[in-house]
Amino acid sequence: MPHPKKKTAQRGIVAAAATALVVGSSFMPAAAAPTVSESPTASTSASEKPSPSASAVDTEGLDKAIERDLDKSVEEYVKDGETSDAVSKVRDELNEKGVEATASVKDGKAEITVGKDDADKAKKIIAETATPAPTKLEMKVRDAEVKTPGQVYKELAKTVAPKEMKRITAILNTAAGLKIYAEGFEKKEAKALESKAAELSAEDLTIEEFVSQAKYVEGEEGSGVAETTAAEDVYGAMGYAMDQSGQFTESSTVCSMGFNAWNSAGEDAVISAGHCSEDGTTTILGLAEQSAPNVFDGVGAKLGTFGFNQFGGPGNSGFTMEELNSMTEEEFEKLEPGTDISVIDDINPELNLHAAVSQWPEGQDERDRVINVTGVSKALIGSEACSAGRTTGWSCSEIYGEGVFFVYGQNDTVRSVWGYSAYNPGQTVLDQGDSGGPVLVGSKAVGINSANSGGEDRIENNADDVAMYTSLDDVFKKRYIDGYTLKFHVNTPNITVENGTEVEPGDAITGTMVDPSKGTVIRVIVDGKLYKTVELEANGTFSFPAPEEPGKFEFSLVAKDGYNQSEKVSGNVVVVEPAVEPETPEEEPTEPETPEEEPTEPETPEEDDKSEAPKDQKDDDKSEAPKDQKDDDKSEA
Repeated sequence: MPHPKKKTAQRGIVAAAATALVVGSSFMPAAAAPTVSESPTASTSASEKPSPSASAVDTEGLDKAIERDLDKSVEEYVKDGETSDAVSKVRDELNEKGVEATASVKDGKAEITVGKDDADKAKKIIAETATPAPTKLEMKVRDAEVKTPGQVYKELAKTVAPKEMKRITAILNTAAGLKIYAEGFEKKEAKALESKAAELSAEDLTIEEFVSQAKYVEGEEGSGVAETTAAEDVYGAMGYAMDQSGQFTESSTVCSMGFNAWNSAGEDAVISAGHCSEDGTTTILGLAEQSAPNVFDGVGAKLGTFGFNQFGGPGNSGFTMEELNSMTEEEFEKLEPGTDISVIDDINPELNLHAAVSQWPEGQDERDRVINVTGVSKALIGSEACSAGRTTGWSCSEIYGEGVFFVYGQNDTVRSVWGYSAYNPGQTVLDQGDSGGPVLVGSKAVGINSANSGGEDRIENNADDVAMYTSLDDVFKKRYIDGYTLKFHVNTPNITVENGTEVEPGDAITGTMVDPSKGTVIRVIVDGKLYKTVELEANGTFSFPAPEEPGKFEFSLVAKDGYNQSEKVSGNVVVVEPAVEPETPEEEPTEPETPEEEPTEPETPEEDDKSEAPKDQKDDDKSEAPKDQKDDDKSEA
C-alpha cells in the first residue's frame, strides 16, 4: 500500500491502493488546496442554505442513481422502501414477543422466516399486530436452529485458532442464510470435512473446520479484515475539513456529515463516522465547500467539535494481530462487536441544520436540492439502499447481509463494527472519501458509510467490492450516543372536519396523519397555549373533544416527535348548544276497559235450604211506592 501522504483524492489511485480500505478522507493534493482566505465566508454558507423541500420525500436529484443502479422508477423505489420499513416493524414485534425471526425483501415482496416451533405463534402475532403488515408478506418456516451473527462470533472466538480470526471479513445474515466471509475460504475443503466433523478438535479449528461442524452457517470467500486510512478518511455528503494541528495544511482531511441531529437539550448536532475523528486526535476546521462530488473548493464556515467518537470497542479499543494470536479463550469471549459512530457538538449558531441531506445534483450547488429524511428505520437483507458521499455523490445498491465486519484502525489495530454489507461493484457505490455519509432506504435513515472491502469476484453476483455501513439501529439500541436523536421531517396533520362545522360540546374533532413515526403526538394549540396532547391511533387517525363553551372554537395542530415537529395547520368549528327536543304533551290516562263478564245464572238453592221471603214483601216481589208520591207518578213494580 502506498504511503498515505502520497495518496491523492483520485478514485483510481485510491481504489488500487489496497483490497480493503475504510472509507473516509484521503489527503487533498497540494494543487487543490487553497488558502483559508480563498474559502467562502461563514455568512455566505449559512445565509444561502435553502430550506428543505416542502414535500416529505423529494427524490428529484436521485432519479438518475435509482434508475441507473436499481433499474426502478423513483415511485417504485419509495414504495419498496415503505415495504422494507413495514416488514422490519413486523419482525421486531415478533422478536419482542419471543419469536426469533429474520426478514428480507425483494422487488417489493417481503419475507419473514421463523423456526418450526414458532410458526403458529408467529401467524397469530402477525394477524393481531397493530402494525399493518405488508400486503405481499410470505412467512417461511425453517427446521434449523436460528443463530445470530453475534452468537456465531462468540462461538468462533471459543473454537477457532487465533490466527484464523484475521481471515474473517464479516459474519452476516443473508437471504441465503447465515454466512461467514473469510479470506481464502475453500468450500470444497469444508464440504470434504463434513463426514469427519465429529472427530475434529473443539479448539484451534480452521474456518473451514468450523463451518463443516456448524450446519447453520456457510462459508464464503472474503477479503480478510479491511484496512483503514482512518487518519485521512474525512469526506462525505457535505464535507467538513480537519487537521490534527488545528490549521489548514496540505495534510488536512475531509469527512462527511451523515445526518443532522439533536442533543438531549434540543441543540443542534451532527452524526458521522467514528473513525473520522482519528480516535479523537483531530480538530474540525469547518465545512468543506464543494461545487460537485470529489471537487474541493475550500474550507467554509466553522462547524463544531467532536463530542463523542467510537470506532471499534469502548474508548476506540481494538486489538493487534499479535494480541489476537495470544488471546485466551476468556479474552476472546469479551470481544463484543463495536461500532463506527461520532457526534459533532458545539455547532456554529450561524448555521441552520435541516432534517435533510444533499442530493448532490448534477451541475448545481450541493445545497440546491435535498431529500427530506422522514425517520429512522432498519435495513433488511434485500433492501435497496442509497448512500451519499462527497466522492461518489449518490449511489444505490442491494444490502445482502447484516452482522459484524472487521476493519483496521489506528496503530494497526483491528476494530469490529456491527452493520450492513452491500454490493459495491468497482467501488462505484462507496469509495475513499465517502466516510460518514448518510445511508437511506426510501427516505428513512438506516446507516452511516463506514468501510469498503475489495477483491475481484469474491462476493456473490460477481461484485468486485463490498460497501459496509454502520447500523443506526444498533447505535441507538446499544445507546452509544444516548440522548441524541436524528432530525427528520414530520408530515403535517390533516383536519378532517371542515372549518365552520357546527358541533355540540364534547363532539369529536377528527384528523389523520400520513406515515407517522412511532412516538409522534398531536399538540392542539389554542390562543398560543397547549390545549391538549393527543395520541395517534395505529392507523394514523386522531380526535379530541370540542369544548363545553358555545361559540367559535379556533385551534392549531402540530405533529411532534421529540424535538422534531411538523408545519402548523389551523382550523375552527362552531360549538352550539345541544338541540332541545320539543316536549310531547302527556295524554290523559284512560282506564283500561274492563271486559264484560258473562251474566251468570243465580244459584238455585236446594229445596231443603230455601230462605223465607221477607215479611214486608208481597208475593209478586213488588215494592210499595213512597207515601208522598201521587198515584200518577207511581212506578210499576
